[in-house]
Amino acid sequence: MSVAEIQQSVSRLTERERAHLAAWLLDSLPAASHEDAITESLDEAERRRKEIDSGEVKPVTEKDFWSAIERERQEWK
Repeated sequence: MSVAEIQQSVSRLTERERAHLAAWLLDSLPAASHEDAITESLDEAERRRKEIDSGEVKPVTEKDFWSAIERERQEWK
């Protein structure tokens, strides 16, 4: 079964069923060590700060962020 077929099947589930599936999927992923997660988070934060400071990336407002998320969600349906 392809990812597209799975997405199509999952889209027919209720919100509660999709939430349960999402939680199960996240739990099925291997857990990183706490120390590794902290190091990766700090490295990512530093990389993103440099991108913003250099002008390579423009920050978005919270409103724009959530609007983009909603547009993406509509494409999934």
